[in-house]
Amino acid sequence: MFAALGLMTWSLAATLAAAYYNAQYTETRKTFEELKSLVIDVDVLMDYGNATRIRYSKNLIAGSTAFDALLAVTTNVEYKITAYGVFVTSIDGVKNVAVTPTSGRAWLWYYWNGTTWVDLLKASDAYILKPDDSIAWRYESYSYSF
Repeated sequence: MFAALGLMTWSLAATLAAAYYNAQYTETRKTFEELKSLVIDVDVLMDYGNATRIRYSKNLIAGSTAFDALLAVTTNVEYKITAYGVFVTSIDGVKNVAVTPTSGRAWLWYYWNGTTWVDLLKASDAYILKPDDSIAWRYESYSYSF
């Protein structure tokens, strides 16, 4: 009788423990799925203009900008905040250089539209990344006229 009572107590305790751990697993899985929706995957290409190209895949918080993606791949960034947004002046020690008032070399960023790299003509902190976006930071020559 004591053995049957002990077996019944063990069985009840094991069932309650299994139910508790199953509830904890279900709640943790639900929380994980909710948090997963707050993270996006982004590819960042760094092109230093000297045949050095480095590609990164990063997980960023939803709502991050192209500038946030740059900061996720390197912390060696110099920039100015202007009325138009963030203007990057140096990445990893490679600085923008003005040759004339309308030409030089600078860091520009691009968005991959699935076919080609596109200059969105906006500051990098003004573009909100979407899941699986690809962006590029390129050090390149520029020139323009008034």
